[in-house]
Amino acid sequence: MHNRGKNWTDLGEVAVGQITSMANFGNGIVTFCTHNGYIYRSTNWGITWSSLGDFTAYGFYAMTSLGNGVGIVGDSAGYVWRSINYGADWSSLGQIATDYIGGMSSFGGGIAVLGDDGGHIFRTTNYGADWSDLGQVVSENGVTHIGNVKDGIAILGDWAYHVWRTVNYGVDWSDLGELNTENIGCIVYAGNDVVLFGDYNFHVFRSTNLGADWSDLGEIPTGEVSAMASLGNGIVVLGDGVSHIFRSIDYGANWTDLGALASSMVFSAAYLGNSIAIMGTSNYHIHRSVMGGPFPTHFRQ
Repeated sequence: MHNRGKNWTDLGEVAVGQITSMANFGNGIVTFCTHNGYIYRSTNWGITWSSLGDFTAYGFYAMTSLGNGVGIVGDSAGYVWRSINYGADWSSLGQIATDYIGGMSSFGGGIAVLGDDGGHIFRTTNYGADWSDLGQVVSENGVTHIGNVKDGIAILGDWAYHVWRTVNYGVDWSDLGELNTENIGCIVYAGNDVVLFGDYNFHVFRSTNLGADWSDLGEIPTGEVSAMASLGNGIVVLGDGVSHIFRSIDYGANWTDLGALASSMVFSAAYLGNSIAIMGTSNYHIHRSVMGGPFPTHFRQ
């Protein structure tokens, strides 16, 4: 159990663009998107990957799974695509937002939100089929990331370094203030009421009461905190901007540097279940961790 996220294998250059976001559909099915508009899919727990093609010239930076085989992805011009068959096919819903879509998150039960660079929040209650504009929730400051916590609670970071919180499934948002001094690179719920986020000033912040209050743990890595994933039982992994992977086994209270295990800056991470985690990098590589140790690197399609 406690070996989760400890050993990593580089599967090589899987994509043709920076791997910016991931969506786990469950049962070994996972997708990721790239900065130049491609979507890739794996049906065997991230061992092999297939390109689904080039969808947009604007690039993708946010993707999530809504459950029941539904996924959404947004591009830097405000367009949203939706899959209803576990990421196998994607259909354009048109321009939902009016600007770069920086973050999106699912609450479960078909409810999800996305945020754009104009500070608007959009919300769906029917698995992404229809969207409502809640207005310029975060003023003129754009949304960088949104992370689901639990029970209708989510955390949002904006370009002005403020942290926002909702406790009613994204209907209303409260400004918790300027908690950090750089852009938020990732947000993750670690379990046991603990929420973590990392910023581009190398700091990790931690909350033990579902994001209501925060403590700055200081500079953990030596590069931007750009990706995190919770592996269960208090284990969290972190990828930074200088190829290092860090690991915590106590819900993010303390961290161990596993070394420069990634091939370049880590942009995205996901836990797939079955003690398997993956990370995507800026040089188009996928790194994969299994509990038993490194996995063979020659499987790729």
